[in-house]
Amino acid sequence: MDKLASYLNLDLDYFSAASRYDNNIFQKYGYGKLSPSGRACYLSHYMIYKSIIDKGFHSALILEDDVDFETDITKIMTRIHRNLPAYWDTLYIGHCYEEIGKLVDDSSFANRLYESVMPSCTHAYAVSYWGARKLLEKLDPMIPVPQNNTIDLAILKKIKNNEITSYSVHPQPIIQWKTKDNPSDIPESLSPHFSLKNSTLYLLGYT
Repeated sequence: MDKLASYLNLDLDYFSAASRYDNNIFQKYGYGKLSPSGRACYLSHYMIYKSIIDKGFHSALILEDDVDFETDITKIMTRIHRNLPAYWDTLYIGHCYEEIGKLVDDSSFANRLYESVMPSCTHAYAVSYWGARKLLEKLDPMIPVPQNNTIDLAILKKIKNNEITSYSVHPQPIIQWKTKDNPSDIPESLSPHFSLKNSTLYLLGYT
């Protein structure tokens, strides 16, 4: 992540994630029937939403620690931003198992903007200030969550119910890298999820 940030001239904030071994935080927040890793992932993202509000960011890009960028990511996102509607809650720059929704960006560029359909995974997505407020309200971890209702699936349900206004970039300019030596730490998940090995999330915020 340091090398990527240096090469792309990005200023990243490092956010210490919740540990799956931290019983104190699990006693403070509800966690339903999720595995310890699933609980930690859920709460880590939830606490980042709080950080977005506390720091007064207009929006923030949340990155997990197993991502890779297209080398022209800055140009891609500059073009995407021009077509992004004024009101939005989440923007999936990286995703998995996502269908292609209604086209928003009618440009001829390769990476274009679409309405989100079912953007699984949370390795690279932006959240607006008002999106963070919504997510804090709608994903309250004090309310027990069902088994397998990981953070990305919880957000997905809100998008499908039109409670969250979301857009996705296709093809995705930020991807996950995953090898046999770097598997998901959430064993019940069917798709790659947040790696807790280094207990770190990355927050790229815009005031």
